[in-house]
Amino acid sequence: MKKSIYVFTAIFLCLTLHSNVSEKFLCNSSYDSKNNKVSSSSCLSLNSQSPDPKEVYLTFDDGPCINNTRKILSILKDNNVKASFFVVGIKANENPQILKEISDSGMCIGVHTYSHDYKKIYKNLSTYLDDYDACYNVIKKLTGKTPSPYIRLPGGSTNLVTSKDNINSIKRALHEKGLRYVDWNVCSGDAESHVVAVDKIKNNVMTQCKNKNFAVILMHDTYYKYFTVDALPDIIKYLKNEGYVFKTFDDISPAEEEEMIKLKIMNK
Repeated sequence: MKKSIYVFTAIFLCLTLHSNVSEKFLCNSSYDSKNNKVSSSSCLSLNSQSPDPKEVYLTFDDGPCINNTRKILSILKDNNVKASFFVVGIKANENPQILKEISDSGMCIGVHTYSHDYKKIYKNLSTYLDDYDACYNVIKKLTGKTPSPYIRLPGGSTNLVTSKDNINSIKRALHEKGLRYVDWNVCSGDAESHVVAVDKIKNNVMTQCKNKNFAVILMHDTYYKYFTVDALPDIIKYLKNEGYVFKTFDDISPAEEEEMIKLKIMNK
């Protein structure tokens, strides 16, 4: 009888030690606005045997605008969902109250660009950084808050509007500043043409989200994107039914950031 007890105990300890090898950690991250750096603090250990939740990040580019941004905020509020807005500085200056409403609604606000003029932005590293700083300063001035250290490059990080050497120098500069550039792995297609069918937008999102535990969805909240507004309620409903947890880049953990880098959604 004693021998069997000892054997059971040995096996139990062995399994416990083995499980610790594949242990995962979730950490909270903080942003040092004075030094413009991302830092991390406390970590919580989670056993890897626990099922990982499906996570989705709704992102909206190129706003704020006077009509559709408010409609999107209303839909998000009605569904108790948060999203990330990568804003254009000129648009923010034109619609300061709407930018403030985005901030007051608890949404994440990150830098996209000030001018969205590709030729001007991507002329060289200096012109890109000037554009970034201008957008950053507008957001901070109008909201009273430091913008997210997660940004979205105009055209994405693999755009063809500038040279490979130039975009790589920009990426290195962003890394040195402690910033993260975020792309997407689900494209709604709402910018493919001047008018896009609502059903096409919904189908694009639903199809591309299949078999994904991490989804970063690209959408736009510009003046003429009423079809994005019309598609959004059904998109949110679908994602909820599929068991996704809605996140923003304000509450992303280092473990989640690492996963995005691995999936080539971030810092590609």
